[in-house]
Amino acid sequence: MDKVQAQYERWIYPEPVEDLEAWIAGGAISAGDARECGDIFWPATGYREGMNILVAGCGANQAARYALKHPTAKVTGIDLSEASLAHEEKLKTKHGLDNLTLHRMRLEEISKLGQAFDFIASSGVLHHLPDPVAGLKALAGVLDRDGVIYIMLYGRYGRTPVYMMQDLFRRLHMGQTEDDVALVKETIRLLPPEHPLRPYETRSTDMKFDSGLVDLFLHQQDRPYSVPEIMEFTRDGGLTFQAWVQPAFYNPDVAIPENHPLYQRMEQLPDEERWAAMELFGGILSRHDFCVCRPDRPRDSYNIDFTDPGFAGRAVPLSQGGTLASAAAGRPAILSSPRRPPMTLPPPLATIFQQIDGARTIAQCLESAPLNAPPEIIQQHGMRFFRTLSRTGHVAFRLKETS
Repeated sequence: MDKVQAQYERWIYPEPVEDLEAWIAGGAISAGDARECGDIFWPATGYREGMNILVAGCGANQAARYALKHPTAKVTGIDLSEASLAHEEKLKTKHGLDNLTLHRMRLEEISKLGQAFDFIASSGVLHHLPDPVAGLKALAGVLDRDGVIYIMLYGRYGRTPVYMMQDLFRRLHMGQTEDDVALVKETIRLLPPEHPLRPYETRSTDMKFDSGLVDLFLHQQDRPYSVPEIMEFTRDGGLTFQAWVQPAFYNPDVAIPENHPLYQRMEQLPDEERWAAMELFGGILSRHDFCVCRPDRPRDSYNIDFTDPGFAGRAVPLSQGGTLASAAAGRPAILSSPRRPPMTLPPPLATIFQQIDGARTIAQCLESAPLNAPPEIIQQHGMRFFRTLSRTGHVAFRLKETS
């Protein structure tokens, strides 16, 4: 038994959920869900019922959660840990998940199942493999041409305090016993208020339970990624980077005033360089959530390209749960949306946002907006506004076929 498998047999992760329905009803968040992020993953079609879904490294709960939330899908969960799979089986029986199949196997051996998948979720798994690129190549080998892989990898800079503590505990020759976990807790309690772990502690859910503490501080095999390393990782895996699940972290549109010289410098950078610069500017990204696809997937089925002259005529904006707070006449309104930064919209932009109905294209939204301005001004400022909405995650797009 290798060291990673041994850890997850002893310390089941994440914390097992006993009732999925109650957990979901309580507001449990699952980043990168195929249905919830369907407009990001498949702009041409949206989420499709009846998909073949793989949860690669399903842990104690994730495969069962997918099967419950996607009842028409065929869901396969794989994991190394017998203990985790035993809990998945328990959830399968409890919730009557006949669409769920579970296998104990290494991710790198997934081709042995002889299946192709429309969607693969790999959250918090690849960075624990001895060879993450080999794992990504294995997933790429079972991905359908039009499929998507959602990936979560650890963030290099945001997890700096975690790696400081890992280094400390290695120097103390600590393992993964209950006594070691108790000492981790005592050590954290003794840290000075100005220690870099203190702000991280307020954001971390893993620090609230024992197996989470083991996963954070006593893990023997993990590596973090910066934005440039993610791009290299994707290319080395033979795949194409598609999109960030939470793009606001990687663009300056909310964090930096548009009239600030730093914003202007950011805007001069190519996409990958701008994303890397914003990771450094933000400084706290402890995870990266993104999606990749096969290089032979038709690019016009997923590419969001505001430099394309025909984009406004084929892109239908879809609000991602945003609400526009009413404001007094002539005063800015506030656009709020779950897990996205609020935006202050002056009246003309609020008027444009109100034209989004899930049927109109960008061009039609701008044409229908009752604004007292020349069409070329509305077009110029309106396109910039929709780009900002896209780069902050407040809208996704349905892409119509090109004629």
